Amino acid sequence: MTENSIRERSRRTLESARSNYQADPSLPNTVWYGRVLGFRYQIEEAIAVFSEGLERFPDSFELLRQRGHRYLSTRRFAEGLADLARAAELLEGKPEWIEPDGKGNELPVPPTSIQFNTWYHLALAHYLLGDWDAAEAAYRRCLDWVREGDHDGLTACNDWLYMTLRRRGDEAAAAEVLASIPHDLPDKAFVEGPSYYRRLRMYRGEFEPQELLTPDLGSQVIHDLETLYATQGYGVGNWYLYNGETERAREVFEQILQGRSRFAFGYIAAERDLREMTGG
Repeated sequence: MTENSIRERSRRTLESARSNYQADPSLPNTVWYGRVLGFRYQIEEAIAVFSEGLERFPDSFELLRQRGHRYLSTRRFAEGLADLARAAELLEGKPEWIEPDGKGNELPVPPTSIQFNTWYHLALAHYLLGDWDAAEAAYRRCLDWVREGDHDGLTACNDWLYMTLRRRGDEAAAAEVLASIPHDLPDKAFVEGPSYYRRLRMYRGEFEPQELLTPDLGSQVIHDLETLYATQGYGVGNWYLYNGETERAREVFEQILQGRSRFAFGYIAAERDLREMTGG
């Protein structure tokens, strides 16, 4: 598919979502329109749509989960935490519910439940706020919702759990996380690409840290090289930080921030860590 055809399909998807929302601001149309805006990094517009939806559907765990995610993207961590915690509360006891990606979504993503996505982003909110105990608990709840065969979700959740445990200084529990990860998964086992798996393998000593700073190496699907660098690079920066190489960690975090992927969670976390390291 050519770049022009991808751009045209993206335009049609947005126009269709907007038209459907304007004609009928139902809950499904509201959620999908906000998500389409988010896919295109129109984050404030997405938040506005979700907020308008919550005025009509105040107990919608779907809207709370989506707005909470986008609050994290805009560095409003406490607001994101509040939305995601409320979504998790509303979801308690409900059966697994796979989030529909909508007809025409151009991003290849694995099917995941709203429970997984809510706990994943709630854990991230705790992580970004430096509450390691709460982050660990939320990541472990997230792992309960990893679907069989979903290696993307399994490795992403375990990677952040590993980093959380290392930040808390619990090396024994972190080692248990690494031991639980399968060996020798092929790239084709991942829908979005093996970025998190490569980080976990690096922690186990199967890659040198510098190898992960070559962003196009070993990836099956690359949406954005800078986003991939932010994802893999953040793990490398943390690895240096855990092992007392503070200056090398700082260099990697600074390199991440020279990119344009400011909505990538690796970028946001590197930004947070640099601010903490410099006392800013």
